[in-house]
Amino acid sequence: MQKSYTPTSARNKLYGLLKQVAEEHKPVVIQQKDETLDTVIVPKDDWDAIQETLYLSETGTLAKVAEREKDDMAAMNVDDIDWDQL
Repeated sequence: MQKSYTPTSARNKLYGLLKQVAEEHKPVVIQQKDETLDTVIVPKDDWDAIQETLYLSETGTLAKVAEREKDDMAAMNVDDIDWDQL
């Protein structure tokens, strides 16, 4: 479960929150009165992974990987995969 803080409480605990998020890999939500302004703090490594997943999804690469996973993996030689064409 993700923890939520008000902007004031987050500001008062900012260094500790940043360290906690980085170490535990659990997001922290900063909730504001206008929920359209809510913000999430995530570790950079996690953010990079999210961005990579979105990119792979947008380019169709994830669908190709899922399709190939359905194939008989025993017959597939990893050296035969043209990774630049995925």
